[in-house]
Amino acid sequence: MKWIYKSMLAALALLLFMFRNAYQQNLKSETVELPAKHPFKPFRLMFISDIHRRTLYGNLAAHPVDMVIIGGDLAEKGVPLSRIERNLQVLSELGALYFVWGNHDRHVGEEALRQLFKKYKVTVLENEWVTLFGNPHLKLAGLDYFIYEKDAVSKTFSGVKPEDTVLFVSHTPSIFKYVRENYPADFLLAGHTHGGQIRLGRFGITEKGHFRETNGKIELVSNGYGTTKLPLRLDAEAQYHIYTIRPKSSDS
Repeated sequence: MKWIYKSMLAALALLLFMFRNAYQQNLKSETVELPAKHPFKPFRLMFISDIHRRTLYGNLAAHPVDMVIIGGDLAEKGVPLSRIERNLQVLSELGALYFVWGNHDRHVGEEALRQLFKKYKVTVLENEWVTLFGNPHLKLAGLDYFIYEKDAVSKTFSGVKPEDTVLFVSHTPSIFKYVRENYPADFLLAGHTHGGQIRLGRFGITEKGHFRETNGKIELVSNGYGTTKLPLRLDAEAQYHIYTIRPKSSDS
């Protein structure tokens, strides 16, 4: 009987450990140098995705950021609008907000979300691009998760020129390879996978999140900030990101 009791205690301790991991607040920071045929002023970018049911607090950024990209799954079915609004308010106090749809967001009611986006001046990117900081050669392109629209990716990059410095955001990273090979994107950002959420060593439902250079392009796949279904994490920490973006010098 002792081994049964010990096994139950060990299982309980593991569950508590995973529950605690799901509610941690881990900031990942990097300096990113991007090609710049046309110069741009350095800026600070926050990327956060997969908030789901979590509540955000004002201590997210110790230092100001110039813009915040919400990489989808700001919410999910059952999350009260009051919590979503609180989270948007917290993020709006940090910097200009940009958003791409995730696979759960519309489940809380698209029109209600759009009203909140209007209130907090969120730029919703739905297969389109925008210029950043008034610089016509610095662009952010955003893909809607539901890309049923014909030629959605090509529409997203319409008007983007090869000499532009381009950030690309999608809720899912599954599109990264296609974008890297066919479009001028310098920094690709996504979430969605939760890093597998519960991993056993190298094994997980999906690949662990990463920040790396692939074929000359920099890409971020975030583990995400929240969880869906089970509020548990193991070896796939909850995270959000702040990047200092600056132009790559000619001798780099």
